[in-house]
Amino acid sequence: MTSPPLSVVVPTRDRADQLQTALAALAASLRPDDQLIVVDSASRDARLIARAAADAGARLVRCDLPGASHARNAGWAAAVHDIVAFVDDDVVVDAGWAAGISAAMADHPDVGFVTGRIEAPPESGTMTVAIKSGDQPAVIDRTTTGVLGHSASLAVRRAVLAEVGGFDELLGAGARWRAAEDTDLFDRILGAGHLGRYEASVGATHEQWRRIRAWVGLQHSYGIGSGARLAKLWRTDRERWRRVFREDVVTWGVGQLPGEVARLDGYRALGTALRLGGIIRGFVTAIAVPVRHGHFTRRSSSS
Repeated sequence: MTSPPLSVVVPTRDRADQLQTALAALAASLRPDDQLIVVDSASRDARLIARAAADAGARLVRCDLPGASHARNAGWAAAVHDIVAFVDDDVVVDAGWAAGISAAMADHPDVGFVTGRIEAPPESGTMTVAIKSGDQPAVIDRTTTGVLGHSASLAVRRAVLAEVGGFDELLGAGARWRAAEDTDLFDRILGAGHLGRYEASVGATHEQWRRIRAWVGLQHSYGIGSGARLAKLWRTDRERWRRVFREDVVTWGVGQLPGEVARLDGYRALGTALRLGGIIRGFVTAIAVPVRHGHFTRRSSSS
């Protein structure tokens, strides 16, 4: 089966150097018919982002409102192809990434999205973020929990994005709840009756540029997003809420913390505790926020 062309969206904000590295890797991976879109999410110096996009031959979309989810939505709105892929500006895709993720979508017409393998560079050590490894492909359905993949390396059918309304703009970096925009998107796609797929052969590297203290703080942000996701699932999909709560809170969080304390693994224990605290905070602050068509709605009292 012929692999269809991609529209690839790269959101970025004030990280021109990392963006250039990401775009160089994409240039080596994309095929002639693929479309490359760079979305500038309210960068302070837009000229640097514009120059990097122009050098890569990308279409530039400017967003005055910051937020990764807002940027991704603006990007896929500008897409011309039926399959929209998303890559973060600190991710370096493998040479076969574009062909691989496109082929996975073509070979499995029943899936609404495909996630790829994301690894850390060898020198990164053990304190890593946004990693999805595994040597075997896997089907993702409403019963699947754990790490399903990341929006850092993701392809979604444009029609499916339109069906579920894209990313929730109150979730993710730069939004009220600072993470979980990708897992929330997966929840809604699965809830709409579509399958997902993890494709181990589609590889990328996620640069691990954060120091340990930043890593610890990031766990709290991840927790806040996860708590908001759980609050939404509590109201929209109680069966999936039970599965995700058991995985994210009971098994991963509460089950993991005692062992980290016993091993005197201070940073990991602190990160786990902060993430659990973030989950509580995210859940409490999101549980009463209206949800319409699967998205949190903005209201002046929560600003």
